[in-house]
Amino acid sequence: MLETITRKARWLLTAGCIAAGAMALGGAGDAGATELRFVHAYPTASQHQRNVLWFTEQVTERTGGEVTFRIFPSAQIMPINQELPAIRSGQVSMTYSVAPVVASVEPLWGIFDLPFLFDIKLDDMSHAKAFFASEKGGGILAAAMERHGFKLITIAPTDYASSFYLTRPEPIRTMDDLKGLKLRIAGGRIGQLAGEVYGYSSIAIAGAELVPALSQGVVDGAILPPIYAHDNKLPVKALTITPFSWAAVTPIIMSLDEFNALTPEQQKIMMDTGSELASRSLDTVEANATANLRTLEEGGATVVTLSDEDLPAWREKARVIWDAFVEENGDEARQMVEEAMALRAN
Repeated sequence: MLETITRKARWLLTAGCIAAGAMALGGAGDAGATELRFVHAYPTASQHQRNVLWFTEQVTERTGGEVTFRIFPSAQIMPINQELPAIRSGQVSMTYSVAPVVASVEPLWGIFDLPFLFDIKLDDMSHAKAFFASEKGGGILAAAMERHGFKLITIAPTDYASSFYLTRPEPIRTMDDLKGLKLRIAGGRIGQLAGEVYGYSSIAIAGAELVPALSQGVVDGAILPPIYAHDNKLPVKALTITPFSWAAVTPIIMSLDEFNALTPEQQKIMMDTGSELASRSLDTVEANATANLRTLEEGGATVVTLSDEDLPAWREKARVIWDAFVEENGDEARQMVEEAMALRAN
């Protein structure tokens, strides 16, 4: 009984926070306008927030003010892992999430954890653009989300792929260099399996505990994206740039019911604007990741990049991990993996 009361009180508190937050951001929109409540967990100074502001401003302008937004950044309403359930229950309209969180609802998003599946470079994200736009790539993810009551508006990453970051001065140059290391991962079975395949120990550590874990030698390093490592001032002395996995894939997801309540013209504007944001965001990642890596190097870190000649051997070793993902998630997972491979070959 007490647990039931507590759950109800939590829901009422969340609903009250949403209402209070909306009031704090200003009065209601024009009469007849559709107002969407957009939540996300990222700070107001982040690229995520800049992307959200561009997207919402463009949609409002292109619909002539018929669709407006109330934005709640910085997890001020709820933590990131509660955003999708809140959309499904009707408390909020949409969110800017991240692949590992979305994978807790739809496991197919785990494809972005697969090592070396995506052939993205700091100055060339075309493989990602092609996969997101493909019916057997982003199309399968979109259809899967609709089965759960969500509409995938776009996939707009804010960071490059995760690579090997170490607190020692010598970077990873060969697969043998990984053996025996303790590397932080965000969690998940694929992350654990990758450690087994490549010979390092995978240690799941929450983001809030990462800096002390690195500083105190709990782990030797981490598998991280470069912009995140730079912005959080992590104690990195060596890093190896390679498209190992891509947990920083960040989709904008909306309530399917609320999307369907829009007019066909408004729906098209939402999707077209989302498509433009996807392209803009990848261009921004290229620029920011390169600049941030240069800053890390100027700060004394040793930075190396795995060559195109070395990548095939790393990729071949990863195939057992891809196969495990397909075995767990079925035919749609197989189609997506094959599509990623085919697009890389073109």
